[in-house]
Amino acid sequence: MTGNKKGFTLVEVVVALSIFAIATTYSIDLFVQSNTIQKRTANIQRVMADARYGLEVMAREVRLGNIDYNYANYSRDAGGNLTWPQAELAIRDADNQPIRFRRNEVEAGRFALQVCSGQDVCNAADWLDITPAELSVVNLAFYIAPGKDPFAWDAALVDYPADVQPHVTIVLETKSLLHDLPTEKISHLQTTVTSRKYLR
Repeated sequence: MTGNKKGFTLVEVVVALSIFAIATTYSIDLFVQSNTIQKRTANIQRVMADARYGLEVMAREVRLGNIDYNYANYSRDAGGNLTWPQAELAIRDADNQPIRFRRNEVEAGRFALQVCSGQDVCNAADWLDITPAELSVVNLAFYIAPGKDPFAWDAALVDYPADVQPHVTIVLETKSLLHDLPTEKISHLQTTVTSRKYLR
């Protein structure tokens, strides 16, 4: 008796389940890879945003304040001009309060961008980290121009030493300490900022 039976044979069911299992495996693998790439991209963006934030904090202080040419820790040549590059940046804010920026090793292998404000002489406890723990500052250099304070009268010259508005070029190089990135992420940032204050 041969009837008109509808249904799938065992072979058809096994083949369909095999195709479904393969497709599901590839879909899950694709999802995991996509998720991993998204996390890496977010981490890279966060590291870059943290570095840009540190650079912008320094730039804002230069813009709104004035460069402190009387800072004792600046290196100078025989003529009293500032040399390049400087390891620290000294600024006087709008209220004539001192602000200092530097790169300092805070733990083994990690350097931070630090700020000290309101103190003429900054002790170790006065310095605060600007950069987060997952970021290390590889290089921080300040190129201050002109080499002498253009607002200080020079009696020997019977003139001001320069007719240039003070400006500083800040070079910041950071690297990520996040371990989930496939390679070491290093960022290079640079900006030149001019003080808006004119003191003559």
